[in-house]
Amino acid sequence: MTNLERLHSQAKSAGAPVDMNTPSRPAFDRTAATLTLIRQNPNVRGADLTRQVDQMEAEYHRSGVVPKNPQAVVRRHHGKVKALHRELSQELRAVGYHGRYASASEVQALLTEAHDKALEESRPSARAILREQVGEQDAARLATTKSRHMKAAMQKLANHPTAQLLEAQGMRTARDVSEICKATLAGGVQALYQRADVAKRLSAQEKRMAELSALQDAQARELEELRRQLAQAQAKTEARLSAVENATDWKAAAVRLKAEGLNAGEIARRLGQKHETVRKHLQRNT
Repeated sequence: MTNLERLHSQAKSAGAPVDMNTPSRPAFDRTAATLTLIRQNPNVRGADLTRQVDQMEAEYHRSGVVPKNPQAVVRRHHGKVKALHRELSQELRAVGYHGRYASASEVQALLTEAHDKALEESRPSARAILREQVGEQDAARLATTKSRHMKAAMQKLANHPTAQLLEAQGMRTARDVSEICKATLAGGVQALYQRADVAKRLSAQEKRMAELSALQDAQARELEELRRQLAQAQAKTEARLSAVENATDWKAAAVRLKAEGLNAGEIARRLGQKHETVRKHLQRNT
């Protein structure tokens, strides 16, 4: 029954005269609706424009009023959904059902435990942590629900060692925190664990790289020391060879100069050697 028919019925029941010749509702003007939408949003085109005009026409046939824009249709439907949710909640409470949602303290305890265990090899699930807090029945229900307390709990844990590691490895950005907070309690804990795994691997890799760099530096210092020692040994060897060569040269020259008629004193002065050393050498070799 339309609104007009309902009004006629109510008037007839009250004994009021009813004019059945009341003019019917005018046809929906698609052209005017199209122009209105284009004025509001010049970028709307094609199928999207047609869809929005169809929404306006459907609303017109339902309520008899042309909505000003498609957003009005969306808001009206959202209002209906909220009303249905309220009605559902009222009926559930009437039969003794009470919804169970995690409190701020329960969410804080859950995420704290998850942060404490995130870097360990064996980690409890969100349901296992909740089971210790609230029991099996509530744990199963809470694990699959979302909580508006997640964001505050994550902020309070910003200085936790696990959070600091995630931050250092770029795994605790605003987007990461948002994804954790928007998930269910079980999904949020799992998302935290996944990021902790990546951060742990990156940290271990950085540690190995640092150790390798330190080893390379130590090897470079050791090699430099070996080169220094080798240079010293080569210098000593060259000095000894030079000394032997020089010794051989002056001794041979002393014998040659003696044969030319020079005495030991003259030979010593010419060769830069001690007089006694030259005299003894000449005694042994001439």
